[in-house]
Amino acid sequence: MRSICVYHSETGNTHAVMEEIIRSIASESLRVRDMAGYGKATMYLLGAPRALFGNSAEIEPSSIDLRGYDLVIIGSPVWASRPTPAVNAIFSALKNASGKKTVLVCTSGGSPGDTLKIMSDRAQSLGMEVLGRYHIPHSIKGRRDDEELNALKGFLWDIARS
Repeated sequence: MRSICVYHSETGNTHAVMEEIIRSIASESLRVRDMAGYGKATMYLLGAPRALFGNSAEIEPSSIDLRGYDLVIIGSPVWASRPTPAVNAIFSALKNASGKKTVLVCTSGGSPGDTLKIMSDRAQSLGMEVLGRYHIPHSIKGRRDDEELNALKGFLWDIARS
């Protein structure tokens, strides 16, 4: 089964989780860049309100073709209890998404809020089959909940082997 991890990460927490997933199932990866170029302050002052209102960002790459992939893992940090503007844009950028299996992942230092539901609704509206939704919490120091991450990796390993 050919897989790809498509994700956005500003602080590196989501990147670290996605890198572990990529290594564990030998997946391809695509880290999407938000062209706004947030700094630490502007991420919260400008980015979080944009996430709260469901806005999309200008991203690079602007188009993501899923042809040839069987499984798509989409990852997002949680901003204002929602996916980031870049992840909102990822869903708009996906091409040939219908019929693809997907697993949705979010990372945060607190509650995931509505992030996974919003991502699931967006994926399903594209005709994707959502196989799982995972929140990987981390502490303010960036330490992850390895129990939840290991459960996710095991789930993905089982899918990848089928």
